[in-house]
Amino acid sequence: MKNISHQLYQKETEKILKLTLNDTTMTSLSGKLNKLRKTEKFFSTPQEAIKAFTKKEWEAIKKGFNLHNENAKTGEPILHTYIGGGYTGALSFQHTPNGTYVYKNIEQTDYLILKDNLGITLEEVQLPEQLAWDIEYITKTNSLILNLDHYVYEYQIEKNKFNDLSDEKDNGDCFVSVSQDLIAYAKNDKIFIKNNQNNVLLSQSYQVNTTSDDYSFCGKLSSDGKLLAFHNKKGEIKVLNTKTGEVVNKIIGDFETIKQIEFTENNTLLVTKEDYGTWRMRYFNLTENKEIKIEGLKIPSYAPIVMNFCFNNDQSKLVIIDRTNVAYIFDFRKKEFLYSFKIQHAVQTSNAKFINETLAVRTDYGCFSIYNV
Repeated sequence: MKNISHQLYQKETEKILKLTLNDTTMTSLSGKLNKLRKTEKFFSTPQEAIKAFTKKEWEAIKKGFNLHNENAKTGEPILHTYIGGGYTGALSFQHTPNGTYVYKNIEQTDYLILKDNLGITLEEVQLPEQLAWDIEYITKTNSLILNLDHYVYEYQIEKNKFNDLSDEKDNGDCFVSVSQDLIAYAKNDKIFIKNNQNNVLLSQSYQVNTTSDDYSFCGKLSSDGKLLAFHNKKGEIKVLNTKTGEVVNKIIGDFETIKQIEFTENNTLLVTKEDYGTWRMRYFNLTENKEIKIEGLKIPSYAPIVMNFCFNNDQSKLVIIDRTNVAYIFDFRKKEFLYSFKIQHAVQTSNAKFINETLAVRTDYGCFSIYNV
């Protein structure tokens, strides 16, 4: 087993913790720089040693220590910082020029925690509603668009002000999606397309799915804002023209609930993740309106159940995270597998997005991390 060395820092106390693992020996240096205390522990196997290393690091992170390593190698953490929070089903976050806003749930009050690249908390913003299922950022207006448990809100960062875009709560599902110039969301049996000035450009009704065992509901704008993929029925995805509302593509297949959609390859390929069916990636050619198989993008796992996926900005890299919290990195242009690594400090689930060319991950254990990929 290779040597591992992680150094953590607690800003409030100016204490450091340096953990080093060498085969079955774990060395700890702790305290202030001018007064460090050294301890060593020996273990029977490397597996026991790595387990103890991870536990000690996590205990320190929960106490307010941050790991920050700008020299992290591929697949290694650049940052670990503690977020915590009660309800871990919603693991949303969004990077902005101000830092990264990470959702945190505390009983009856929810917050966005603004973190800098060192893991330092810069601000805590109280949310007007609970459960931030999704957060998107609009560059031109420097604002966040949030899905707060069936409410759609805009948060104006400079003014520290929330605007309710949905007016009233919907009993059904909700999605939010943004492109450079547009905001799309579904509320109260209608799809809304707005510009950055909050003017409604398109309002179109859709048929509500009343099937009790069908949880289909997902929507995504293309990056150029010309198309919206909308899924609210098993085995069907509609692609709408955002100017006219016309259905320009309809995908019919044997899939069930689609939970993520991305337009790729100049809007000719839909990349999706299915739940409640295969729990795998599904790819749809929009030129021919049919599903295709991409052998080079299969995750090399015995049980390849996918939890989520994400692309970097130019869609040259695809990251797929499976149910064991292993991240698989692919060259999306060449359609080939590159490498994989384990997401740290996660129990069952995590949510990932790219921040520039690094991979940010929020885990159900309360950790927010950035990895070098």
